[in-house]
Amino acid sequence: RRALFDYMGIESRAYPGEKGLNSGINGAGISVAITFVDQTSLESALNTKTPRGVLVEDILGHCSNVKEALSLYLKYYDTPLVGGNIVISDRTGGVTIEQIYPRSALEWHTTEPVVCTNHFLNLTMVNYSDHIGSKTRWKQMKRLLENGTDDISSIKRAVSDHHGDFPICSHHGNLRTNSAVIYDLTNLSMHYHYGPPCKNNWETESLLS
Repeated sequence: RRALFDYMGIESRAYPGEKGLNSGINGAGISVAITFVDQTSLESALNTKTPRGVLVEDILGHCSNVKEALSLYLKYYDTPLVGGNIVISDRTGGVTIEQIYPRSALEWHTTEPVVCTNHFLNLTMVNYSDHIGSKTRWKQMKRLLENGTDDISSIKRAVSDHHGDFPICSHHGNLRTNSAVIYDLTNLSMHYHYGPPCKNNWETESLLS
């Protein structure tokens, strides 16, 4: 289908050849981001399921608000998508969709900061190995955002945090922070950092320019 809105975003880079965008923003002021949560590895999931990046691009190209995006998601309801969180936001609020085919859960948001890492808050999964590190990062990011500060500078500091054994910005072990992105729905801009965001070499692009 031909896109109705201009959009930009970050390609999925976790596995070679993965289709679609990992996150993005469009000219109508809606953003979409995903995190991976599945019972198998991403490589195994992609062998049998549709990449969620395809859904991300479909939403960005054709939806002007969260309700439209949710309606479009329902058209994918019978499509086995790679499991994970899908966070959709506009200027009025947002929605988080937890989905691991064929189950899903939906949570609406209005004012509170929404934090998603690599586990579910509503759906139950058994024998999922990433809970400890994911929950630790989730709790730390909640603490960093609990004062309600949502300006770009504060968010940059939050995603650069090195606190604890499972830091938000990680340089060691299997969990390494390869990039970071912040979407500004008011100014329709994208602040992107290739590599660990603590290096503070951010680049900014705008759909208005």
